[in-house]
Amino acid sequence: MTNGPQPVLGMKNKSACFSRAGILLALVFGLYGLSVNAQPAADAQMVYQLQQLQDEIRELRGLVEQQSFELENLKRRQRDQYLDLDQRLNDIRQGGAGIAAAGSTTADADQPVISQPVIEQPVVSQAAPEVRAPQVEQREVASIALPATGAAAVTQASPEDEKRAYDSAFSALKDLRYADSAQAFLDFIEQYPDSEYADNAQYWLGESFYAAGNYDLALNAFNGLLADYPRSSKTADALLKIGYSHYEKKEWPQARAALEQVKAQYPETTLSRLAESRLRNMRLEGHF
Repeated sequence: MTNGPQPVLGMKNKSACFSRAGILLALVFGLYGLSVNAQPAADAQMVYQLQQLQDEIRELRGLVEQQSFELENLKRRQRDQYLDLDQRLNDIRQGGAGIAAAGSTTADADQPVISQPVIEQPVVSQAAPEVRAPQVEQREVASIALPATGAAAVTQASPEDEKRAYDSAFSALKDLRYADSAQAFLDFIEQYPDSEYADNAQYWLGESFYAAGNYDLALNAFNGLLADYPRSSKTADALLKIGYSHYEKKEWPQARAALEQVKAQYPETTLSRLAESRLRNMRLEGHF
């Protein structure tokens, strides 16, 4: 009698074991399925984050270039002021020496001649004081990589050549060689249309024309940036310069429209404040 229930109890234990095993297998496969399904989402998130980092790097590069350009202009203005001051001081020294010499001659003519014992003095050169010419800085002429022609145009340039061509064009712009920089940026865009610097090259092309006073060409370049590179970090700057270019051409409605667009799309920024300043000048000048 005592041995009768044993098989039934063993069956129950086996059923419980199978049930627990089934639950564990279900959990394992369920977790595996979740990990498999989560992998594509993680990859997509990583790609999105990489794109964000690339966009931030491009924006930072544009800011660095803009600040470098403005710093060069500031240094050049300070140097010009120093040279102008140096020239004026030299003129004053030269004029003072001439007046002193003339006064000395007149005074000697009015005084009676008194013989004095002859005392040998060391010979001193009476040459006129040296007047330094204004110092003119000798800038290096950066070599510009021009686009190849004929069969050589098919050859793919290295990233180093691409960066060197872009830097050469930008150096020409900083050196105020606007014709050279415009030609170099045009060649760069033609030779490297898919470059990561292409949108910046398009913007600085417009800046080259604008600085040279070619406002029609500047407008074409800036509008080309908005059309071809709508996601560029330089679109806001290009829109502001479109307003400036219309202002220089005395096209008041177009200038106002572009500047108002800068204020609306980029509020609380330096560009917005620059647009408001130009709009305020236009109001004071009675253009609207």
